[in-house]
Amino acid sequence: MSDQTGVSRYHLLNRLRSWTPELRQTVRTLVSVFMSDVVARGLHLHEPAWALITAVIVTQARVSSSLEAGRDQILGTLIGAFAGAIAIALALAGLPRVPLFAALMVPLALLAAFKPNLRLAGVTLVVVFLFPAQGGAFSRPVDRVLAILVGAAVSLLVSYAVFRSRSRTQAFEAASTMLATLDDTQRQALVHRLPIPELERLNDASSELLKVLVTSILEARRERLGSIERHEPLMVRLAPMLRRLQSDVLFVARAVHETAVTTPTPDRDAPLVPRLSAVADAISAALQALRTAMQDEADNNSHAHDQALREADRLMAVIGRLGDEAGPLPRFTLQMLSRDISEAALALRPETDDRATK
Repeated sequence: MSDQTGVSRYHLLNRLRSWTPELRQTVRTLVSVFMSDVVARGLHLHEPAWALITAVIVTQARVSSSLEAGRDQILGTLIGAFAGAIAIALALAGLPRVPLFAALMVPLALLAAFKPNLRLAGVTLVVVFLFPAQGGAFSRPVDRVLAILVGAAVSLLVSYAVFRSRSRTQAFEAASTMLATLDDTQRQALVHRLPIPELERLNDASSELLKVLVTSILEARRERLGSIERHEPLMVRLAPMLRRLQSDVLFVARAVHETAVTTPTPDRDAPLVPRLSAVADAISAALQALRTAMQDEADNNSHAHDQALREADRLMAVIGRLGDEAGPLPRFTLQMLSRDISEAALALRPETDDRATK
């Protein structure tokens, strides 16, 4: 019975761990809504509900997304409020409300068509002009606009302060996963001789991970008030470093494929197979050492950077023992890959990264 309970608890923890981003976003949204209500009531706004609605819309999983949503919300609100003020003034002058609303809604609809991120301008016009309100002609609409602005501002602050997205961790995790994909690609090329179209599909997977990495680095730039080049120099170098490794692996795959096509003699290829397998094993060991270092960086742990350097040196020695059977093009591309792996290992050294400035 206790074993079953332990297994159930393990599965529950794993399920909760997989829900971590969603749970973080849930907490962030709830805090944003609660704080918007507190601030709106503290300012004695008569309709704080508009602040709560805005908070739900603006609060996003990433700081950059919250900034964009908040900026668009505020700008759209101001445009809609301006249109609403014109509508109220003209209505007070005696113009009929429905034709007046339609006339002002047309340019806002055009604006939303060309700039979808500003579609809130039309919503604000509806809220300001059509919703019934007590008191002065302008006092309650102004109150609503202030509530919307409060919701947007509070949401931005909450996005920075509560469970801020782990862009640094995400960047190194993406780098680690991409290294695993590159390892799979090179093994398929050197050991299993997978056709080029299949290898290009694996390369596409690496490209998608590279996009995730670049997005995480951009997010980190927005999260940090200081220069990311000064505080996280290694993270800045991740994208070009992995882009070179990706190109190297694809060049190796093409070179091996072209050599096999132009020299298909079985007697020539037979002694080369175990040597290429040894090279593939050495590349795997070097990439795995880089992956371990990347994962340690993601977890903010210290890592044995010398291991990556040792594996890079061993890879260079294995490639040097290939001999002339491999052909000049595979040897050249493998040496290029080995050199870039060595540079990546050097970049992981603390004195190279200068992480004391973090």
